[in-house]
Amino acid sequence: MKHIILTASSAQRLNEKIENHLNEGWKPIGSHKIVEVHHQLRYAGMQHKDTIIEREYSQTMQLEENFVSLLDEIKN
Repeated sequence: MKHIILTASSAQRLNEKIENHLNEGWKPIGSHKIVEVHHQLRYAGMQHKDTIIEREYSQTMQLEENFVSLLDEIKN
């Protein structure tokens, strides 16, 4: 079995990637993950103005055995 981890900077982009891979025989394993990759508090003097938070969205995908066999046959 083959596994990949899809990543994106937005939930919408991750959904697009997942849909594309579903059409190619991949299946999601478990739930998606969201990781905070950057967190910055911004100040003007002593006053907090805003916070910049960057997230990475990911989903592990698995290619079904029958698709792996089919891909191997196509390559040979």
